[in-house]
Amino acid sequence: MVKQHTYQSNFVLVRQTKKVAIMAGLMVLSAITTLTQTNLLSAADAEHPLDPAIRLAMKSYDTTAQVKDFEGTFIKREKVGRRMQPTQTMKIKFREKPLSVYLHFQKPHTGREVIYFQGRNGNQILAHETGIKGLVGTISLQPNSPQAMDESRYPITTIGIRKMLFQILKQWKEERQVNAGVNVKYFPDAKLGNMQCKVLETSYPQQKPGLRFQMTRLYIDKATNLPVRVEQYDWPTRRNSKPELVEEYTYTNIRTNAGLNDADFDPKNPAYNF
Repeated sequence: MVKQHTYQSNFVLVRQTKKVAIMAGLMVLSAITTLTQTNLLSAADAEHPLDPAIRLAMKSYDTTAQVKDFEGTFIKREKVGRRMQPTQTMKIKFREKPLSVYLHFQKPHTGREVIYFQGRNGNQILAHETGIKGLVGTISLQPNSPQAMDESRYPITTIGIRKMLFQILKQWKEERQVNAGVNVKYFPDAKLGNMQCKVLETSYPQQKPGLRFQMTRLYIDKATNLPVRVEQYDWPTRRNSKPELVEEYTYTNIRTNAGLNDADFDPKNPAYNF
């Protein structure tokens, strides 16, 4: 399991106040910006505090365009409904076009296998369990069916490092339209296990319409510039005074452009147990 390490960072708080004269009157625009300023994260005077984070994330997103396929380990923790699901660790094979996913569960549900191949198998998920549940054999499920979504917040069609980062960029660009006093931090020398990472963290002092999460963290592998982890935290409640983790997705041991082909997403593959 991936261990979280303490972030280490050197960042500078920038606070600016501007007075703008408009027509005959005088309006005071108070812009208080909390922003990390290290290396790539240096904001221009007129830009939004989220802009440097978006720029850095976009560079990583551009890198993902070069990844046609990958294999590695996928770890996820999610709150589904009111219940936090157990941490799931899976071996993953992923191909961008046509969208293809193979998952082999390590824990829990050890031995479970799942395949999705866009354009084949009626665009359905093929899955099988082990043990007594495995007696049922391979079953077919719609990706967004209640059974397929029983332990997940999102369908299998949204999996992958590029889609993961796209959702963060979409979120930040939407949050950019909300005047909510965003706090942006940059940790250039963080660690994720043995992986050297850059971490972007955004958070808000209070909940407002248009803000889905109180805090978001994006981890980018310094060696490959690929996104490798996202954490999303819900708003504090009366029962829990601290932000609560509701989504965490981690990709480790990634091997990109491994030359995966149709056989890697075929239930008839002799290496699989369908």
